[in-house]
Amino acid sequence: MLTSLGFVILGGAALAAVCRKIQLPTIIGLMLAGMLLGPQGGNWLDSTMLTISPDLRQLALIVILVKAGLAINLRDIWSLGRPLLMMSTVPMLIELTILTYLGLYVFGLHGLEALLLATAVCAVSPAVVVFRMIHLIELRYGTKKKIPQLIMVASSLEDIVVVVIFSLVLALVEAHVATPEGMSALAIAAQVPVALFSGIVLGFIGGFILSYIAKRMNKGDQLLPGTVTLLLTILIAASFVMVAISNWFKPYAAVSGLLAVMIMSSVVKGQVSYDLGQALNRQINQLWIPIEIILFVLVGAAIDTTYMLSMSGILIGVIALGSMGRALGVGVSLLKTKLNMKERIYCAISFAPKATVQAAIGGIPLALGLDSGPLVLAASAMAILITSPIGAFAMDYFYKRLLEPETDPIIEGQGEAK
Repeated sequence: MLTSLGFVILGGAALAAVCRKIQLPTIIGLMLAGMLLGPQGGNWLDSTMLTISPDLRQLALIVILVKAGLAINLRDIWSLGRPLLMMSTVPMLIELTILTYLGLYVFGLHGLEALLLATAVCAVSPAVVVFRMIHLIELRYGTKKKIPQLIMVASSLEDIVVVVIFSLVLALVEAHVATPEGMSALAIAAQVPVALFSGIVLGFIGGFILSYIAKRMNKGDQLLPGTVTLLLTILIAASFVMVAISNWFKPYAAVSGLLAVMIMSSVVKGQVSYDLGQALNRQINQLWIPIEIILFVLVGAAIDTTYMLSMSGILIGVIALGSMGRALGVGVSLLKTKLNMKERIYCAISFAPKATVQAAIGGIPLALGLDSGPLVLAASAMAILITSPIGAFAMDYFYKRLLEPETDPIIEGQGEAK
């Protein structure tokens, strides 16, 4: 298995570097490495590596939520206000509705599995978006109206919402499979607010406990050596416990462990000092680098390329219709704002790429043995392979054409600010 892990990391890093060189998202290279190394390619990965692949994807999903919780800045949420809340929900909900409808009538899935397919596909990718928004902030394109900040924060918030919805729908699908005759629509609907409320409560309890531990560990103004690493390790371990608690309670009550993970991380960042919060954020970003490589390579290895290619025409059409709905949702979200038409178009372009969430959750239904599992994974992979490079190229190509540079008052009239 260690040899396979070496192949995964080295092969993924090599093809990611090639994609970076030709201005493609590195995620594409990582998935291609998985396809080449996996059973559909050279079959160079040990069976043990493929067996534990679902657990590694679960680990990556937990790290994604910890990362999102530590990245959330409540000041940004308050300052961006209504457009942010609209952008983080409306485009996703419109795309979710369209994809659910298509899942029902194009693929013949039952209601819950169609919704599961939709949630696995519909999230925007901060992995593609955030780096480019930071670049725009540095170049000062669109910063006068806080467009990069809006896109960056909204994409992160949307991912949290989608993952929570997915976890709830997955739990309901499992319950429906276990007792197909015993689950009424009312019983299914009643579990959702219970899961949300219990997840929030659990997250706040865990967050305040860890905040107390963090303050005890880091007395004074200066960060002690190893404090950040140890605290992040404890935070991730506590996140595993949150997910385990939700599984323990599954026979008795619905609990959203993934929502608890995000809430707990956000509470910890809000309660500790600013320097410690920023240090935790930097540390989780460094930890994400190897996890991202392993996640996307293993997703590529799990794809049944024959099945995906046989369904490619239908999947491309479904993804395109969902993306149109998402673009419409962005337009609706930005009504009554100061953004002009060009800027709204750029926001719609930036909300197109998909990657991280699809990689983390797309294979879960297959790992659980659900009949829709191969379709959900194929749709997730196709969404990544299509929208990620097109969205990244469009963001890079159009930002100078659609966004206005913010000039420095000191050098105004002497050219664009650097």
